[in-house]
Amino acid sequence: MAKFKMNYKNVFEIDTAGSQDPKDVTKATFVPLAAGISGVTPAANETDDNTAYYDGAGFTDTDVTGKRITLAFSGHRVIGDAAQDFVASKFLSIGQNLKTLGRWTDTNGNVVVSSVTLTAIVPMGGNANAKQTFSFTMSFNGKPIMTDNTGKTVEYDEDETTTASGTTQTPVQNG
Repeated sequence: MAKFKMNYKNVFEIDTAGSQDPKDVTKATFVPLAAGISGVTPAANETDDNTAYYDGAGFTDTDVTGKRITLAFSGHRVIGDAAQDFVASKFLSIGQNLKTLGRWTDTNGNVVVSSVTLTAIVPMGGNANAKQTFSFTMSFNGKPIMTDNTGKTVEYDEDETTTASGTTQTPVQNG
């Protein structure tokens, strides 16, 4: 029988101090995005280049040339939860006031940190006889920093995977 990891084992956090440098988290105050959150939907929002070459007999090659990573959170409003209160307080904000750091620890222990912009904030709403809704999207700004579960920083670029030390690792080929 297959063994599945539960989604709640992913840990999502937001910096309520409003730091913006993912390379320096010493001033960050990360709090968990967990209370009242019932769903998280990640998206890569890829930019694709589709080019047809003569040797392709009229068919195209597709290359992913960019990504806009987002995490959409949804659930119910929990008044007094530090993460939700921080996000809800940004409902009327624009510009730099919507930027902070986000951190995601996946089920394997890999940690992704990024400068993020809070978008599509819904601090409350719903029927009169229902729990208040709560949702927002955490949009990554630039390339995130990933530290694998052994503590090594991993960077991705269009050609290969490189470590923070500058040494090249050959990407794993499937198949």
